[in-house]
Amino acid sequence: MPILAVLLSSVLMSPLAQDPGSAPAAAAPTAARIEWQRSLADALAVQEATGLPLLVVVNMDGEVFNERFAKSTYKDPAFVASTRGYVCVVASPDRHTDKDYDADGNRIECPRFGGCTCSEHIQIEPELFRRYFNGTRNAPRHVGVTKQGAIVFDRFLDTSMQTAIDAIAKNAGDASKQPGASTDPAVLFGRRDALARRTLEAMWKRGDAAARARLMEAAADATNEPYDLLRAGLRDEDAGVAAKAALALAKRGGKDALIDLEDALARQPAGPVHDALVARIVELAKTDDAAKRLAAHLVAPVAPTRIAAPWSNAWAAPRFDDGDRAAIEKELDRCEAALKQAPDDDEARLAQAVAQAAFADILARDGDKGPEFWFADAIGSARKVKAKELQPEAQAVIAYASYMTGEAQACGTALALAQAATQNGRQPAPALAARFLDVAIAGTATKVFGETGGNAARAWRSEIDRVVAMLDLMNERKAFREGALLAGAGLLEYGGLRAQARARLADAVARFPGSPKAHERWRNRLLVDLGVAGMRKAYAEFVATAADKPEAEWFAGYAAVVAGEQETRDKRVAQGLSAYGEAIERLQRSAAGNADFADSANGLAVLALAGRAELLVEDGKPEDAAADLLRAWGLRADSFDEADGLQRKPRGIASRVAQALQKAGKAELAAKLVPMLP
Repeated sequence: MPILAVLLSSVLMSPLAQDPGSAPAAAAPTAARIEWQRSLADALAVQEATGLPLLVVVNMDGEVFNERFAKSTYKDPAFVASTRGYVCVVASPDRHTDKDYDADGNRIECPRFGGCTCSEHIQIEPELFRRYFNGTRNAPRHVGVTKQGAIVFDRFLDTSMQTAIDAIAKNAGDASKQPGASTDPAVLFGRRDALARRTLEAMWKRGDAAARARLMEAAADATNEPYDLLRAGLRDEDAGVAAKAALALAKRGGKDALIDLEDALARQPAGPVHDALVARIVELAKTDDAAKRLAAHLVAPVAPTRIAAPWSNAWAAPRFDDGDRAAIEKELDRCEAALKQAPDDDEARLAQAVAQAAFADILARDGDKGPEFWFADAIGSARKVKAKELQPEAQAVIAYASYMTGEAQACGTALALAQAATQNGRQPAPALAARFLDVAIAGTATKVFGETGGNAARAWRSEIDRVVAMLDLMNERKAFREGALLAGAGLLEYGGLRAQARARLADAVARFPGSPKAHERWRNRLLVDLGVAGMRKAYAEFVATAADKPEAEWFAGYAAVVAGEQETRDKRVAQGLSAYGEAIERLQRSAAGNADFADSANGLAVLALAGRAELLVEDGKPEDAAADLLRAWGLRADSFDEADGLQRKPRGIASRVAQALQKAGKAELAAKLVPMLP
């Protein structure tokens, strides 16, 4: 995509290019602002309906003349009035907010160009360049275009900003032709102008569940692609409203709404709404490669996937507990004694290779030295196995040990041999079968992720189904491997099967409740799919069923801290206070329930208390904020120099709270914060 960041050479940005002194002075605070349309398609539709000329604006950050236009001219009431005779669009390469939508799907407008999001003013540039810029990029720039496509002015590199301002005033159309106000959804859903979209979104925000449901029903007949409104509807806390939004999207969503269709699928359970969404994606797949790949992943396979023998056979009774070091050492002794008696005993040699790989895992798990040597021994032992019927298992040992030591080529070769179907009825050792399936899943993920670039239409449904079958087999045999679960979930995510991926990640957390990696993956999946409220609810259920409550409370408390940070980003004070409050309570229960968790739980609680203090002081409650900071200082003062997910440190927050207390005349309370200050 063309990048506007390279708009200007040093000559174009020279202070001699224009005279900012002729621009209007900084306007006093006013409600006046330019009515930026959200996309070029919208702008051209409005131009077609009104006959008004198009005003194309190009702007960038950090250069004096661009800054004067953005911060002064575009907010000057007289200039804004002159733009009412145009249909306006703006292109700028710079992002002014970190995201375009909050957790509820509501738009976050660009603070520099209010009315559009940062992605909108960034993504509009390539088509504007193709149509109107005559092969050159310059900023600031102002182009006037008639309904017939004729360029009536193209102002850049002028010696005075006033030249562009005058050209805009001179060539303006009849402002009375601008689309008017309306409160009729049927009318508004037929218009593409920013005013209509904004009116619908305002109706949504102030409506109750019934009003929102009616609005979503009306959206199903929209002709203006109201994706922003539907995006909010998909995240509504009322399941009925969200379902109506999903149905409207399934009826009206085009290729530009593919990510929204995928988001809706992640939230909707199996049933008619889910099926309607899939049907829409299948329809889009006829003309869109990205939809084609997603559709191939969503449509059920024709035949069930089978795992080759011996892995699909019943597994032998375990000879040893592969998580018990003493049990593995006993098995190694047994194999060594058997091989002394019969050096050519392939069964004993294979058992030895399996035990050596298991022992290497124990060393790696416990942080001991030498696991790589034990993996090498396992490979050596497996290569000595000669019996044909044992080759799949011997190659599985080689594949696993090679994978664990980073020998990708050797792993791939052995994995292919181990996956070769055999007709024997052998029952492999569970310790080997689980490791083989773990690496087979990881190998499939590596293949998929390594070969997808550049071919958007390539579908991997058969590979994904094979991985799911392997996961189901491991689950059936109670041979749980964290790596396999996480890799399998990653493939499901890639295929757009996000609800299924979320279920696998929940399984990983249930199987490995103390795994930070499993929790991180699950937490992120929940946050993207279900939002902050959904994540908090899932963690509440996790704690309710957990065997180790202090451990579960720690992870739920961490998730609540993440929730508080997200709500803070979205400027939702009440929700942020609630999330931080939950985090503090959970972390304190964790610390009280297990002394081993106390230090880290208290450290996280400090960040939660400081985060809540920041929200409280912004909400005009500096005394409550001070109380939180004093409590945090008593818990763990060393954490005052640790940064949270928003890169804030409690010490910096304490400084802001102290300043607010001083302004409020609470000098005595502010003095209590002095030990915390930078």
